[in-house]
Amino acid sequence: MLVGVILWRFFYLRSEGYPVLLRALPAEEARHWRHGVLVYSRTSARLYKLRSLRPGSDLVLTRLGTTVVSRREIVDKERPFIEGYCHVMKISHRGEEYEIAIDEQGDNAFVSWLESAPSERWVRTTRFS
Repeated sequence: MLVGVILWRFFYLRSEGYPVLLRALPAEEARHWRHGVLVYSRTSARLYKLRSLRPGSDLVLTRLGTTVVSRREIVDKERPFIEGYCHVMKISHRGEEYEIAIDEQGDNAFVSWLESAPSERWVRTTRFS
């Protein structure tokens, strides 16, 4: 059973999602990065860490709870394990902060996913109408 979960995570998720590196903040410089895959749905983006044994996602980001805080280039200490064509995007989700190492296409996909959410005001007014 455990082998099946591991194989599913490795093969299925790698073909279904977008590869990223993620770490929770605060973190020491160039430490605590985890390889993972972002899988987008209509209302959430689920992160599955590649070395995790959990049957479900390790982190769930919701559209209305997530904002892009800033972007930066990778630092010298990160270059050995982050591809040179990637940059780091700092995001905030419901009071927690994370950094995602991602390439330009992944950044565009993430921002497009965020921007396609209905406005909070629209959601609030239509729920009770």
